Amino acid sequence: MHTNSLFKNIGIGASKALLISLFVGATVIAPGGVQGTFQVLNRFFEGKEEPDYSRKQIEKALRYLRGRKLIDIQRHYEKDVFVLTKPGWFRARKLANAFGIPQPKKWDKKWRLVIFDIPNRRKDAADVFRQQLKRLGLANLQKSIWVHPYECKDQVFYLADNLFIKPYVRYILAEKIMGEEDLTQRFAL
Repeated sequence: MHTNSLFKNIGIGASKALLISLFVGATVIAPGGVQGTFQVLNRFFEGKEEPDYSRKQIEKALRYLRGRKLIDIQRHYEKDVFVLTKPGWFRARKLANAFGIPQPKKWDKKWRLVIFDIPNRRKDAADVFRQQLKRLGLANLQKSIWVHPYECKDQVFYLADNLFIKPYVRYILAEKIMGEEDLTQRFAL
């Protein structure tokens, strides 16, 4: 699946992509303009292909973000500088948190299991969901059973909601998994 459709399938339109990239890129992107923001976004999404948003989509996203007072666009030395406003920073932080699982100082010794049974007619969504669970760092126990030691419910359901598969996804908190030694090694617990 091409990256552009991957981002669209998980709810990363041009507006969200710009917000996340500005947040990850230390809030100001200047010399590279819009293309510079997508280079930062590439690093955030672990080197995946650059999303190929059209100029029209990018301009529309910039107008939308500016109209919602989430970014400010300033002109410095004949280059555009994109700056997150305070509300934009909070919104971008929330979006970025949806794409990473924070690691607490101490593990609570509970496992988070994500199980799903997505109908065959939604196979593309299931494939994207699996890719994103892997990107988040979940371990695959079986084709539709994934596990992680840290709280990730918000991230999982953000993805499921944007893929329109939320009714098919379950999140389980478990205290023990038989044979969990390989998992504790994998997650360095």
